[in-house]
Amino acid sequence: MRRWMIFVPLMGLAAALVALGLSLGRKAALSSESEVIEAVADRYVEEGGMARSDCHARPAASEGLWLVVTCARAGVGFEYFIDRFGRVADRAALTGDR
Repeated sequence: MRRWMIFVPLMGLAAALVALGLSLGRKAALSSESEVIEAVADRYVEEGGMARSDCHARPAASEGLWLVVTCARAGVGFEYFIDRFGRVADRAALTGDR
Protein backbone atom coordinates (compact mmCIF):
# COMPACT_ATOMS: atom_id res chain seq x y z
CA MET A 1 0.00 0.00 0.00
CA ARG A 2 1.28 3.40 -0.84
CA ARG A 3 1.91 5.89 1.90
CA TRP A 4 -0.32 8.63 0.42
CA MET A 5 -3.34 6.30 0.53
CA ILE A 6 -3.17 6.33 4.33
CA PHE A 7 -3.30 10.11 4.53
CA VAL A 8 -6.15 10.71 2.07
CA PRO A 9 -8.92 9.56 4.50
CA LEU A 10 -7.30 11.52 7.33
CA MET A 11 -7.19 14.66 5.21
CA GLY A 12 -10.85 14.14 4.25
CA LEU A 13 -11.82 13.83 7.90
CA ALA A 14 -9.83 16.94 8.79
CA ALA A 15 -11.49 18.90 5.98
CA ALA A 16 -14.96 17.80 7.15
CA LEU A 17 -14.20 18.89 10.72
CA VAL A 18 -12.93 22.27 9.53
CA ALA A 19 -16.09 22.79 7.45
CA LEU A 20 -18.30 21.88 10.42
CA GLY A 21 -16.40 24.24 12.73
CA LEU A 22 -16.63 27.12 10.26
CA SER A 23 -20.34 26.50 9.77
CA LEU A 24 -21.09 26.55 13.51
CA GLY A 25 -18.83 29.54 14.07
CA ARG A 26 -20.47 31.48 11.26
CA LYS A 27 -23.93 30.89 12.74
CA ALA A 28 -22.79 32.02 16.17
CA ALA A 29 -21.05 35.07 14.75
CA LEU A 30 -24.04 36.18 12.67
CA SER A 31 -26.53 36.10 15.54
CA SER A 32 -26.61 39.55 17.08
CA GLU A 33 -28.64 40.45 20.14
CA SER A 34 -31.04 42.53 18.04
CA GLU A 35 -31.67 39.68 15.59
CA VAL A 36 -32.37 37.25 18.42
CA ILE A 37 -34.70 39.65 20.25
CA GLU A 38 -36.62 40.36 17.04
CA ALA A 39 -36.97 36.64 16.28
CA VAL A 40 -38.25 35.93 19.79
CA ALA A 41 -40.66 38.88 19.59
CA ASP A 42 -42.04 37.47 16.32
CA ARG A 43 -42.48 34.09 18.01
CA TYR A 44 -44.28 35.76 20.93
CA VAL A 45 -46.74 37.49 18.58
CA GLU A 46 -47.34 34.20 16.69
CA GLU A 47 -48.10 32.47 20.01
CA GLY A 48 -50.83 34.99 20.77
CA GLY A 49 -48.91 37.88 22.28
CA MET A 50 -50.17 41.39 21.88
CA ALA A 51 -47.26 43.33 20.35
CA ARG A 52 -43.55 43.04 19.59
CA SER A 53 -42.98 46.09 21.78
CA ASP A 54 -43.92 43.99 24.83
CA CYS A 55 -40.48 42.32 24.64
CA HIS A 56 -37.19 43.29 26.21
CA ALA A 57 -34.00 41.38 27.01
CA ARG A 58 -31.37 41.16 29.71
CA PRO A 59 -28.18 39.11 30.02
CA ALA A 60 -28.72 35.63 31.42
CA ALA A 61 -27.23 34.75 34.80
CA SER A 62 -27.13 30.99 34.16
CA GLU A 63 -24.13 29.21 32.67
CA GLY A 64 -24.67 28.28 29.03
CA LEU A 65 -27.35 30.90 28.43
CA TRP A 66 -26.84 34.19 26.66
CA LEU A 67 -30.05 36.23 27.03
CA VAL A 68 -33.40 36.16 28.78
CA VAL A 69 -36.07 37.77 26.61
CA THR A 70 -39.19 38.75 28.54
CA CYS A 71 -42.36 39.35 26.55
CA ALA A 72 -45.21 40.38 28.80
CA ARG A 73 -48.04 42.87 29.17
CA ALA A 74 -49.34 43.62 32.67
CA GLY A 75 -47.12 40.86 34.02
CA VAL A 76 -48.67 38.14 31.84
CA GLY A 77 -46.57 36.59 29.09
CA PHE A 78 -43.44 34.50 28.68
CA GLU A 79 -39.73 34.49 29.45
CA TYR A 80 -37.58 32.93 26.74
CA PHE A 81 -34.13 31.64 27.70
CA ILE A 82 -31.70 31.94 24.79
CA ASP A 83 -28.55 29.81 24.48
CA ARG A 84 -25.18 30.89 23.02
CA PHE A 85 -26.28 29.97 19.48
CA GLY A 86 -29.38 32.17 19.58
CA ARG A 87 -31.83 29.29 20.05
CA VAL A 88 -34.66 29.22 22.58
CA ALA A 89 -33.46 26.75 25.21
CA ASP A 90 -36.50 27.04 27.48
CA ARG A 91 -39.65 29.07 28.02
CA ALA A 92 -41.44 29.97 31.25
CA ALA A 93 -44.94 31.39 31.56
CA LEU A 94 -45.48 34.58 33.54
CA THR A 95 -48.84 34.76 35.26
CA GLY A 96 -48.75 38.24 36.76
CA ASP A 97 -48.59 36.98 40.36
CA ARG A 98 -45.24 38.62 41.04
